[in-house]
Amino acid sequence: MSNDRMVRWLGPLGIGYLVSAVLAFVVLSRDTPGQNAPAAQVVAFYRDHGTRETAAVWVVGIGLALLTFYICGLRTALRRANPEHSWMGDAAFAGGVIYVTGFAVIGITHYALVLAAHNGRVTLAGDLNFIDQIVPLPVLLGLGILSLATGVAILAGSVLPKWLGVVGVLMAATTLAGPVGFIAFLVMPFYISVLGFVIQAKLAPHEHPEPEAGRHRIRNLVPRSHH
Repeated sequence: MSNDRMVRWLGPLGIGYLVSAVLAFVVLSRDTPGQNAPAAQVVAFYRDHGTRETAAVWVVGIGLALLTFYICGLRTALRRANPEHSWMGDAAFAGGVIYVTGFAVIGITHYALVLAAHNGRVTLAGDLNFIDQIVPLPVLLGLGILSLATGVAILAGSVLPKWLGVVGVLMAATTLAGPVGFIAFLVMPFYISVLGFVIQAKLAPHEHPEPEAGRHRIRNLVPRSHH
C-alpha cells in the first residue's frame, strides 16, 4: 500500500479504533474492583464477569491493531503536512508506540487476572488486580507524547486546521493533571477519528479525470494519414 493510499485510510482506521473502544469499555466491560479491593471480592467479580472481560480484551486487541496502522499513517501525514518540522511526526509515532505497548500490557495483566480468578488463585488475583490499576500510567505517557507532538506539528505551520492542534496540546496538558487525565483518554478515539478524516480531505491526492472536450481536442491534433 502506497503512502497516498494509507493517508486515505486514516479516517476509517480511526473509526475502527473508536468502535472497538466503545464496545470494550462501554458495552462489554463492567466497573471493576478498586485498587485496594479484598482479594475475595476480586475473585467473585471476575468469576461472574470473566467472559465479558475476556471479550473486552480481545476487542481492545483488534482496536490496537487498527491503531498501530493509524499511527504509522499519521507519521507520514504529519511529515508531509509540515516538512520543516518533520521530526514531530517521528515524536508522535514514538508516543503512539508507547500508548499501544502500554495498552497491550494492560490486556495481558487483565487476562491473567481473569484466569487467576477463574482458577481460584485468590492471592494472585488480588495482586494482579493491584497491578492492573497501576499499568495505565504508560498509556497516559504515550497519549501525552502522541497528542502533544501532533498538536505542535499542526500549530507549527501545517496545512491542517489549527483547532486540531489546539485540541491536541490541551489533551497533552490534561494527561499531566492526575485523575483528570482520564478525560484525554476518553477524547482520544474521537480526536483521532476526526483528525483522520481531515487529513484524508486535506492531504490525500485527488485524481481529476481529463475533460472530455480536452480529449477531443487532443484527438483532433493527431495527424491523419491520407490515401
